[in-house]
Amino acid sequence: MGKKLILIGLLLVGALGVKAQELNYPVSSGINQLPNGWHKFTHAGAYYDVEISQGHLVKGNVVWFDKATYSGSFGSNKISGKGTYTWPNGDRYEGSFKNNLRHGKGTMYWSDGTKYSGKWKNNSRNGKGKSYDSEGNLTQEGVWEADVLVASKN
Repeated sequence: MGKKLILIGLLLVGALGVKAQELNYPVSSGINQLPNGWHKFTHAGAYYDVEISQGHLVKGNVVWFDKATYSGSFGSNKISGKGTYTWPNGDRYEGSFKNNLRHGKGTMYWSDGTKYSGKWKNNSRNGKGKSYDSEGNLTQEGVWEADVLVASKN
């Protein structure tokens, strides 16, 4: 228990130079010193309830200081695999991630009630997908490239 408290203290002291926009990525420093298993700790104002294996984040929940949240899997100490990310304004993405980005199949729910369901690449709509208005009516269907609808389905 004593080593764990010292590590948490070191993580907190090391966080003083971190900029706010960088906090929505998972912590990686110091993780390799924690034993395998579930751990709860804070780092740079973020709360972690995560599983660690071989010095890497595996899965769990993170709540950042701005109230953004992530629940899901990690790869190489980054948000990767399946999960749900919720922004402080209520926008929510459920689906696949790669290297801290929306990537693969997923659905983005905006706080105004609209949504997009389909393929993503590097945080942009990319590939087949559908957009819906706040009433749930289909508004666009087709192929996107870099967030732009390039081919509509008739």
